[in-house]
Amino acid sequence: MELLTLMENTALSPAFVCHHGLSFYLEWKNRKILFDMGPDGDFIKNAKALGVDLKAVDLAVLSHGHYDHGGGLKAFLEENEKASVHIQKKAEENYYAHDPDGKIRYIGLPDGIKGCARFVSHKGDYTLEEGLSVFSGVTGRACYSPSNDRLYTEIHGRQIPDLFMHEQNLLLEEDGYFILIAGCAHNGIVNILKRGQELTKGRIRYVIGGFHLKNAFDDVDKQREFCRKLAETLKEWNCQYYTCHCTGEESYEYLKEFMGEQIQYLAAGSRLVTR
Repeated sequence: MELLTLMENTALSPAFVCHHGLSFYLEWKNRKILFDMGPDGDFIKNAKALGVDLKAVDLAVLSHGHYDHGGGLKAFLEENEKASVHIQKKAEENYYAHDPDGKIRYIGLPDGIKGCARFVSHKGDYTLEEGLSVFSGVTGRACYSPSNDRLYTEIHGRQIPDLFMHEQNLLLEEDGYFILIAGCAHNGIVNILKRGQELTKGRIRYVIGGFHLKNAFDDVDKQREFCRKLAETLKEWNCQYYTCHCTGEESYEYLKEFMGEQIQYLAAGSRLVTR
């Protein structure tokens, strides 16, 4: 599999645009896949800089219903006329962030894109084709980011804590092993990986995505200790980790301290080839 990072909070060089958001382009077997679309259409600029023809994308997967992953949906659907977009049914609901200063922000998908005819809505796990599947409904609270406590969904006009039932994760089989791709890992990368290993009988070799640790701590000692515990848990699996976006650069540096070459960072413009 070849993975190109089309959008991320940082950029590999000034040749690429960067925003708070995430978008990956994947070439797997004979398929061209888009995983998330960043906060706006600028991921298309990076795709062109990398020589990626988004018109040729066969299918798209939206990791969850937040703007920084789905804000570029409209731009993608205008660029590409054929790809279906696979989402969890709850991804089209309303989502909010309650900031520490008391401000409440809408962070869901743009209203104009909801109900799109090219959306394929799912509830729970599903298979796209042999070797390509998606799972949701992750449980457990191991190494669960405290910043999730600030995120809410709206039910019958009332905001309640988000349980992230709109989040889904991608599994790709390659030569007998699996690649796991997450968006923000709101359900906790440990819990997601544990479920993925159960589904694949322990054959996940690569884990790619954000770990949702940015701005999660008001104390650097707590942040470092959380990252130490997370790193020790992740090291129990024989996986190579590639993180980005909502992990945050500070938390990544702590994880790097504890995990060494077992973890790497993906910025906009990065290219990863799995073997």
